Amino acid sequence: MSPEMSPVAGFNQLRRIETSTLFQGVVIGIIILSALTIGAKTYELPPLVEQSLSVMDTAITLFFLVEILFRFAASPVKRRFFLDGWNLFDTLVVVGSLIPLDNSEAVLLGRLLRVFRVLRLVSVVPELRFLINSLLKAIPR
Repeated sequence: MSPEMSPVAGFNQLRRIETSTLFQGVVIGIIILSALTIGAKTYELPPLVEQSLSVMDTAITLFFLVEILFRFAASPVKRRFFLDGWNLFDTLVVVGSLIPLDNSEAVLLGRLLRVFRVLRLVSVVPELRFLINSLLKAIPR
């Protein structure tokens, strides 16, 4: 087996992609698009626009699912992936967004979860993560 095709080389390539500025920029862009979609849904809109936003919301949710799976695949130690609070938060928000909703209370919960997707910016941008972690450590107990 050539070094380019070894599992280690494949893992290193996944890791390089996951930590690249382009990948992080795309994820941030989709998070912002998600926020705009959520905001637009708060207005009374024509049925065609509502349907388009619904399709876009589904596509965004699927993107986030693939992104989490990709990050998991790029994780050096799989069993530690969910020990990181930010990875756990991201996963719970994305999985929660996948649950179909029928009644009005569940719809409100679903909207709240989708708003939390915007907070995923904190887990994607290392500087924001550092800031939040520092603020949490500074809170007296």
